[in-house]
Amino acid sequence: SLVNKVGPEFKNIADAAYPVARSLYLYVKNAHVGVIPGIEAFVTEFTSDAATGKYGYLTDRGLIPLSGAERKQQMETAARMAPLSM
Repeated sequence: SLVNKVGPEFKNIADAAYPVARSLYLYVKNAHVGVIPGIEAFVTEFTSDAATGKYGYLTDRGLIPLSGAERKQQMETAARMAPLSM
């Protein structure tokens, strides 16, 4: 439905014009890698094209995929299990 006269179309959600859209963050504690069974496989799957790509199964659930360059960066960061830097 419209919020402030803005509809929930793909473009409006992707460029944050739709005010109730939210980013999805996935945080993994480095100390859990190698200790919690399946955590690396989970991160790999979650950042895969099959899950979060343009036609990934999470898009069927409302996920708006990142651009190609942004996805590539996130996949590389996840593969390295790089710590969050701010």
